[in-house]
Amino acid sequence: MNTVRIKGRDYLVPGIFSDLINEDSSFSIHSGKEFQNQGKIFKEIRSGKYIIPDQVERSSIEKIYRTLSERTDEFISFDQIQQVSKKSFSRKTKNGYDKIRNKILDRLLLFAENDKIISLTENPELRFAASFCGEDVYEDYGISFLLPYRFYKDLTRSLDEKVYINELQSEISAGMNVLLPRSQETTSLFAGAMDLLKIKSGLKIIDMGCGSGVLTILADKIFDSSDIYFSDILPEASASAIFNIEKNCGHNFIFDAGIFSCDSEKNRFICCRSGDLFEKIENKFDLIMFNPPWIDSEFRNRSERALNDKDQKLVERLLKQSKYMLNKEGKIVLAYSDNSGDKAVGRFNTFIDENGYNTEHELKDKIQSRQSGRKWMNIFVKILTLENGR
Repeated sequence: MNTVRIKGRDYLVPGIFSDLINEDSSFSIHSGKEFQNQGKIFKEIRSGKYIIPDQVERSSIEKIYRTLSERTDEFISFDQIQQVSKKSFSRKTKNGYDKIRNKILDRLLLFAENDKIISLTENPELRFAASFCGEDVYEDYGISFLLPYRFYKDLTRSLDEKVYINELQSEISAGMNVLLPRSQETTSLFAGAMDLLKIKSGLKIIDMGCGSGVLTILADKIFDSSDIYFSDILPEASASAIFNIEKNCGHNFIFDAGIFSCDSEKNRFICCRSGDLFEKIENKFDLIMFNPPWIDSEFRNRSERALNDKDQKLVERLLKQSKYMLNKEGKIVLAYSDNSGDKAVGRFNTFIDENGYNTEHELKDKIQSRQSGRKWMNIFVKILTLENGR
């Protein structure tokens, strides 16, 4: 976690921006009419300074950003252009150019504090804003921090995009790097599996790898008088789940007795610390829900974590660890697909057998594949129990 000092005050630099802003960075704060002086602002950007508006209307910031976007090439050095242009035009060349261009655009920053974007006169609220920027909910709630205006634009645009989920009869949004749940069939299979469970009250449940929180909210509709935990390795996923829970359930999360929680009409939601599977979780559960990545491939960035699992190591670790995190008679509701072929499905079933699980039920469906060269894929959701009810 990095911090920078600006005018005698410390501001956190979220980890995902640490390669952009550091203690050696130079900042220039502009308020009111000062921000109308476009020539001065662009001169300071050319000199390497970061520009931070202070109580400025968003329309004025947007005007500066738009002009900067149109004139970005004026701010890129000759050496940088030469470096990118040395290679023949390709996707790699374009990516190199985009990185240079974005670093220029990201010299326009915003102050955020206590879930408000205080650089803007509107002071728009964005609850758990630091977590949408990759900081753990528990470590950095209510902090003062910096974020690029470009990221804020992309984040608000991302949260404005909605997917209607039939099983929830409501809409779901997601922050940056978080996968929107576009497969209605997968959600329906999970709903069908939960309906098959005999005990639906007084449970401890966890949505592992919660993403946007669709399964967390689905559990709230099916169970009652239960504690529903949710966790993800990406803090922005936990923030997305909170965003959707608050929107769908009408109650805000509060910090009390060391935990972030929220009561629905029937259950209690509990946000876990961000971590790798059960890394930061001590409770045992009656039900573990997990919709793992289905593509047998390396993930290259944060957004691909929900899609790619090379050699299925993540789902293998989940099955190994869950043996010690289940209460007696506890169950796992687990999805998978043949997206990566029959061999991947075979390996998946081997993991289940090797770790001593029985398949109590299996539900299947066929959906259109978004993978290139593949028209259809089968998906299935299994209800697993440990042998001898361990």
